[in-house]
Amino acid sequence: MSNKVPITQPFTSPNPLAAWWQRFSVKHKLLAQFVMFYAFSLFVTVLQYAMLTFLPDLFYRYTDWCTIPAQLIHLTLGPVDTYVFDYPVTGDATGGMGYFAAFAITLFVAQCINFPMQRNITFRSKGNIWFQIAWYVVAFVLITIVCSFLMGLYVPLLKGLVPPAVYNILITVVNGGVQMVIYFPIYKIIFPEGEATERAS
Repeated sequence: MSNKVPITQPFTSPNPLAAWWQRFSVKHKLLAQFVMFYAFSLFVTVLQYAMLTFLPDLFYRYTDWCTIPAQLIHLTLGPVDTYVFDYPVTGDATGGMGYFAAFAITLFVAQCINFPMQRNITFRSKGNIWFQIAWYVVAFVLITIVCSFLMGLYVPLLKGLVPPAVYNILITVVNGGVQMVIYFPIYKIIFPEGEATERAS
């Protein structure tokens, strides 16, 4: 009787594109992760923009929040005198507490979608989910503060140069782009692959 152990063949998809991606992701793991990270980040960025096309108007029409300035955490760094969250009243839907609330909602919703996609699909992490959520929230808050500070520097210029529709696109793209550059190395730390399996073995 033979004692040979049967060799398990790796799963290959019948779809040529999926099969190519499978081979590519094995050969170029880090690059494949970045591509998936970028794709998911782009998806949530588009989602943020879609929500920003109507949420500020809802706050403007149905609340008086856009008449309340949202200028929080004042900073003076040399010639720079600004707020980390700088949303003064503008007389329309692009300012005040209304726009700040709309922007905060889009960020929160985007991250609620982004977290499971990046954790489970991009990095395939098996680490402690509550630990990862805690660090994800910390990273999200800190990065949001940094990006909001940067927005306080260039947003006033954009408001004076472009119409609201273009303004929303630029804000979403620039803010999303900066966050993507910062988030990827942080995700590599927060979402270690196979951590739970390795610790259990």
